[in-house]
Amino acid sequence: MSVITNFQVYDLEETIISSGYAMIEEYNEQYCLEQINTLKEALASDNRHYTRVLKLLKAPLNSGHCSFAKGIVVNMDLTFTNKAWIEFQRYHFADIITGMSTMHRISKFNLEEAFNEYTDPVIIERLKELQSIYHETNAKEDYLKLLYSTPAGLKMTGRVTTNYLQLMNIWSQRHTHRLPEWRQFCDELIEKLPLFKEFLIANGQLKEN
Repeated sequence: MSVITNFQVYDLEETIISSGYAMIEEYNEQYCLEQINTLKEALASDNRHYTRVLKLLKAPLNSGHCSFAKGIVVNMDLTFTNKAWIEFQRYHFADIITGMSTMHRISKFNLEEAFNEYTDPVIIERLKELQSIYHETNAKEDYLKLLYSTPAGLKMTGRVTTNYLQLMNIWSQRHTHRLPEWRQFCDELIEKLPLFKEFLIANGQLKEN
């Protein structure tokens, strides 16, 4: 099962063009639109705008030279466990728009299907018991017991908005992470996002095959 689904990438070509604004004397909208259309038709390796961003990416991600990558916006549905979601929230330029909620729906979840393969079946069975108790009593205390007893292996999907610069930073920190879902996330970034692999290679984080 993919962890990244229903994703969109915005302003890829527009951002590549705008990466050269620091070196222009006068802005020409028509020229920019023509160059954007050229990139959308065919992104050639000898295109000077594309060559420029690869050169900029040779600098460290926090240097300022790579800041253009913030303009390439990514929206995606992300399916992580509770454990990974907690770690994801440390990134300030990756916003969780909305997502599944244990607070609202833990009593309705199909607990047989809700957890990853590393969650102890004994714990799941106990949670099913707590869920049944709450269904019988409808008591606030029983709901809280169910809620607070939910293990970290619960899988939930949220909608996220972020950008290439932040995702490159995440990749550098997480692609060899102990949690397999982080490694899968990093692999899917390379597989699914246009030019993401090329950007990592230019930044020196990934070796070209």
